[in-house]
Amino acid sequence: MNRLLPGFVAAGLAACATTPPPVADAGAADELSTLSLSCKKPYALTQDCSGLSGAKRRIAIDGFDVKVAGSAAGDVVLVMDAKLMANTFSDFLTLNSPGHSRAANDSYTAVRQVLDKTGVEVRRVRVLRSLGNIDGYVLELGGNGYAALLPFTRE
Repeated sequence: MNRLLPGFVAAGLAACATTPPPVADAGAADELSTLSLSCKKPYALTQDCSGLSGAKRRIAIDGFDVKVAGSAAGDVVLVMDAKLMANTFSDFLTLNSPGHSRAANDSYTAVRQVLDKTGVEVRRVRVLRSLGNIDGYVLELGGNGYAALLPFTRE
């Protein structure tokens, strides 16, 4: 039994690996549970949204893959890690996935660069979180930012 204890301690510590913090633009009070998000609430995401997987449209910005969905007017954009499953399970023996959360943050950064270049105002950034992971972001915009992302669609 004494030989097993160090293994259990190591496994327990690995299971508690810390994920990176959300991007600086996101307010902690504005977080959403990924489990409570749907294509109908709290936002009506009528463009490229799946009730099972969230954002469906795959885009590539400077070679980096991102998945996005949007509202009818394009003024709300859901941004998610395009390699959700692979990145979620990339951190072996952890309950949360720092790799997945980093990819979600990088996805936000890529989309934000496009929006900034096209002059679309980002009014609010909300973190999507589950099981300690950052699963993505919801961006409330001052214009049709979704249209600005469409040229980056992957075939």
